Amino acid sequence: MYQRNIKHSRVKNLFKFASLKNRASLTLESSLEFDACFHFEYSKSISAFKAQPVGFRYQYYGKCLPYTPDFWVSTTNGKQTYYEVKCSKEASDPEVNQRLRYKQQSCIELGIELKLITERQLHKGPLLNNLKLLHRYAGESKYHVQFESIILLVSKLGVVTIRELLNKSEFTQGELNKHVLTGASQGLLLFDLGAKPFGLDTELSTAYV
Repeated sequence: MYQRNIKHSRVKNLFKFASLKNRASLTLESSLEFDACFHFEYSKSISAFKAQPVGFRYQYYGKCLPYTPDFWVSTTNGKQTYYEVKCSKEASDPEVNQRLRYKQQSCIELGIELKLITERQLHKGPLLNNLKLLHRYAGESKYHVQFESIILLVSKLGVVTIRELLNKSEFTQGELNKHVLTGASQGLLLFDLGAKPFGLDTELSTAYV
């Protein structure tokens, strides 16, 4: 087992992800790893995740090679899993898949599963962009009168679109979007993140319905 030390270089851009779930900032080596963080951060089944965890060695055609998974993830039921993130083209490469199988075999011996996440999975539908919107407002305070008035109004109306809410409130669209996304980032307002891009036709409900 060993721990990689990630450093800036002339050929590699590093990304930073501020995670409220982990109460830490994570350093990522690619934009795809950065995008994966949004999925982990807002998955209700995931309790914690870590980028570039402690690595291990695996056997590949007689060679003992070092490997560090892109992520370690722990679920709410206590299961731990490693994840490797690949662009779709690289994920379809026969040698990459062969190496992955050898890495997965070593993981079985360590008592932990290794899964592959592809670019296609991360970028499917409107989910990622909606998650990024939630994250943008995740640090906003929820304790003010205007915010609470929206929560009460949505609770009273049941399921309501942003358009309908805009017509029934005194907020501008920009103000309303900010309050709604703040509430959604904290789990107080709900909408289907994978259904459509966030907009006037987004249907809202409260967590208390």
